[in-house]
Amino acid sequence: MKKNALLSMGPAAILLAAVLWGNVGLFTRSLYSAGFTPVQASLWRAIIAAAILVPVLFITRPASMKLKSWKHIGYFLVSGTFGLGMAYITYFMTIEASTLAMAAVMLYSSPIVVTIMAFFLLKEKITFRKKISLILAFTGCLVMAGVFTGGAGALSLKGLGIGFLSGVTYATYHLTSKMALKHYEPMTVAGYTFLFSVFGMIPFADFGRTLPLLAAHPTAIPAVLGVGVLCTLIPYTIYTLAIRNVEIGKATIISFAEPLTAVVMGLVVFREPLTMNSTLAIAMMLASVVIVNADMRKLRLPAFSHVALARY
Repeated sequence: MKKNALLSMGPAAILLAAVLWGNVGLFTRSLYSAGFTPVQASLWRAIIAAAILVPVLFITRPASMKLKSWKHIGYFLVSGTFGLGMAYITYFMTIEASTLAMAAVMLYSSPIVVTIMAFFLLKEKITFRKKISLILAFTGCLVMAGVFTGGAGALSLKGLGIGFLSGVTYATYHLTSKMALKHYEPMTVAGYTFLFSVFGMIPFADFGRTLPLLAAHPTAIPAVLGVGVLCTLIPYTIYTLAIRNVEIGKATIISFAEPLTAVVMGLVVFREPLTMNSTLAIAMMLASVVIVNADMRKLRLPAFSHVALARY
């Protein structure tokens, strides 16, 4: 396949990954009902993904799993343990220190951190479109959280610090994965990232307690498989494949589709209420994705005219 074709498919692949991530609530609610904590549910996401992908790669493509340098283990240690694993943990710690809405806002500050860090580490330009997209997307998250209408509540200094750390760690996952792709195949990067994220979360998850829960609630097993395969293995693999051909700053902006999908699924599946804030938020975040991907030279109408106010 030609490079231009890969480049054109990259944003669509990232969008697909974000939509799959956004469906995680369909499965985690079943796990929470069975007694799992959020960190335990996140740990099982990584366990299932690693248990499937890593053995398959060692069996079918053993050469791809061979480290080219022992120094490169640092990429996976950072992307998995400090990046993906710690992002989940700090996200749930932020929820405890503040609110779910504010935790989501802090976690999705990561595209801003990624864009700034990518400028210094990967020499990616911060274009005018990226700036506008970031402002729209993050403002959309603030609107969704009810910051401007007093719905989010106060965020303590502790919550602010941990919340910012969640954004930084999630940004670290994106950046180190991109850097590792210079030396390894996308599937190799995904496999080792899953594996090291398991090591990063186990000390915080009381893993032994989850096994009796699965035995006592067999209906939770499909939920574990769903969250591990459909919401973790497939989307993270797609994302890792895609960012090889897409600027990481642009990719993380597109990933704002994840919280949009989560709330849409809440509206459609769980009959959660539709609000003016959520309607405005989805319009702003969809506009950010359109703007960062649109070739303005080929558009005869302003980019905003192509964004519909979807029901959120």
